Amino acid sequence: MWQFGPFRSHRSSEGRRKLTNGTQPWHQRFRAILCWPLVIAVGFWACTTLIVLSADEPLLYSVGMELSRPVLSRVDFERVNEFQTEELRRKTQQAIPNYFLLNKALVDQIQAEFRDLHAAVKASEDFEKYQEAHSDNWPLDEKAFEVLQSLTDEHGSDKFRLNVDKLARSLAGREMIERAEVDREIRSTASHVMLGGSHGKFREVLKERLNYATNPGDVEALAGSLVRGLFAEEIKPLLMSIIIKAISPGNDQYQPVYVFEAALTKSKTEEAAASVPFVKDRYEAGDRLVNVGRITGEEFALLKIEHEAYLSLLGTDQQLRDRWQKKCWGLMGVILLVTLGLCIFTYYVQPRIARKTPRAFALAGLLLVMLAFDRFVLLPFEDSPVWSVITIAMSAAILTIAYSQLFAIGTTAALSLLTILALGASYSMVIVLLTVAAVTVLMLREIRTRMKMLKVGVATSVAAFSATLLIGLADGQGANWFNAGLAFLAAGAGLSLVLVLLPVIEKLFGITTSLTLLEWADNSHPLLRQLIERAPGTWQHSNLLGSMAETAAEEIGANGLLVRVGAYYHDIGKICKPNYFIENQEAQMNAHRGLAPTMSLLVILAHVKDGLAMARENRLPPVLHQFIAEHHGTTVVSYFHHMASKEAKASGEKHREISDTEFRYPGPKPRSRESAILMLCDGVEGAVRSLQDPTPGRIEGKVHEILMARLMDGQFDDCEITLKELARIEQSLVKSLRAIHHGRIAYPKSIEPATAQVSTA
Repeated sequence: MWQFGPFRSHRSSEGRRKLTNGTQPWHQRFRAILCWPLVIAVGFWACTTLIVLSADEPLLYSVGMELSRPVLSRVDFERVNEFQTEELRRKTQQAIPNYFLLNKALVDQIQAEFRDLHAAVKASEDFEKYQEAHSDNWPLDEKAFEVLQSLTDEHGSDKFRLNVDKLARSLAGREMIERAEVDREIRSTASHVMLGGSHGKFREVLKERLNYATNPGDVEALAGSLVRGLFAEEIKPLLMSIIIKAISPGNDQYQPVYVFEAALTKSKTEEAAASVPFVKDRYEAGDRLVNVGRITGEEFALLKIEHEAYLSLLGTDQQLRDRWQKKCWGLMGVILLVTLGLCIFTYYVQPRIARKTPRAFALAGLLLVMLAFDRFVLLPFEDSPVWSVITIAMSAAILTIAYSQLFAIGTTAALSLLTILALGASYSMVIVLLTVAAVTVLMLREIRTRMKMLKVGVATSVAAFSATLLIGLADGQGANWFNAGLAFLAAGAGLSLVLVLLPVIEKLFGITTSLTLLEWADNSHPLLRQLIERAPGTWQHSNLLGSMAETAAEEIGANGLLVRVGAYYHDIGKICKPNYFIENQEAQMNAHRGLAPTMSLLVILAHVKDGLAMARENRLPPVLHQFIAEHHGTTVVSYFHHMASKEAKASGEKHREISDTEFRYPGPKPRSRESAILMLCDGVEGAVRSLQDPTPGRIEGKVHEILMARLMDGQFDDCEITLKELARIEQSLVKSLRAIHHGRIAYPKSIEPATAQVSTA
């Protein structure tokens, strides 16, 4: 292999001196940095501070947490003793008596039946007629019939009616209910009941004075006492039977004088319970709230009440406010340190972000959106910092796709610290977040298939699950399987969202992923179909360059897929005038014949301009535009430069030298290693193809010659490619071209016709 010489062309040295002399002084660069990047950095710090301080001071305890020392109260507060309050309410409700209302239907029924009996006797002419018509309803003997019949005249009827009314009034004053126990949620312990009439007034009656409809003796005694002194002895048994039958009709049915009023009783008990004041336990600052050990649910509730009291006193208690302000200043300082570290890291690892305001704004916006999502969406939804794994996994994946693994891991580490501050979580949670970020970044170097995202998602979920489980054990909290399961789901959800939002991410950051490049590499794409149909020679050339360039790029760690797809589209401008390029010309038909070299030059140079126009028209990803614009750099169109010089000499203008600057491509020079590789591939492939006998030695010499010519011409001045990488690229290109132009066996003449026939077919 030939070695690179120590010499440089005059043009290359001049270009380097120009670049050196054109470098801005440090104070000018410093002023440039102090413009928009500084504004964005300050804005990021301010917004992050607002997000972090928008949250109240978090409660640092949870149910099941193992405490190594007791928790003391920070403030004086009161807690409602739910058990004692409920016990007092229950006793108050038990003290409420049962309420009963007069059974007006029973009174009306007895009055009506007494009057019906009197009317039946009055309507009967004699005892026999009564027996025939009414003996089944009211069985009477002849003597009782005569007594009742004596009351059928005007004076007797008035007297009977007055006695019936007296009986009804007497019935309303009797304390008879259905049974001793009533259907009530909380049994009454009162020694009395409340009996009320139709007028709405209640009277208090001791339970010892109550009679019960379920007791036959009480019913019979009630009936006897009602008719005693109002009616003759002969008709008392019948009248008593009417009263007894009305109160106890049978089939376990009863009609007491007073019926239980469930709704009114419930209303009275609820009113009494509502009037009971809360029983409160008072705690003073310094009192022990929770002892050493695991926090129970009841203890956690006490800690939560103390924390709420503490937050409510922050606005009024000067001592607490001073302590909180000191904490706020500390948080602001920590956020400032993280922001400064992130800015310095970004400036050295990804300086183009500092140079391009939209990129800096997009990065700051991404981090702020993730922080705000954690603080205002995930935290209220579920009071657990484990859900922040979603945003960390998403950020790590997005930054890896958009920039690099190194930048992604550093930026995600800063985001993890800010997330812990925003959520008020334990600093041990940082280990979980960094584990998720590291696994995501290391596995997600590029995305060529959707299965790759699935594998990364599974690996990240397992890592999140394991880290959460181990952190719980390390903190002495035991194996928290629930939180570990949440971390597993959160990691998978984060990467799933990245896959769904991948097109949006590409638009937002102006990037093109491998999945998109593979879509554009499909030969069925309309733009490639046009190239294949209208310029087949150019397509063969581009396809060959793609294979060579991908191999060379992978040799130095560059993006092989990107340079391959770029090679497919680098000459699409030739579609406009395909016949003016030798690879598309048939036989000896040269479209440049008869044209002046300067006119041919315009046609050749136009394929770059036309290619960029077609790329914009067909929405080719911006990352591929560089290959169209830079694959020739500012090299000389040597053939037509030579023809122009030859014509000048033939025309007698020997004194005028044709400058090569008039025959150079407009550029720009390659600004990435990938476009530099494509430039070399494009140059060496055409040069080797023009060799009469491409032996391995000649191929190696031609490749080295082309590479050194590009190097000495300063074509690699604007890209970060090293001499060592150029040497490895040269070796790769020589190897590829040797394989393409390998030797063939000379077939005997006897089989040449058959071979030709097969070839023709």
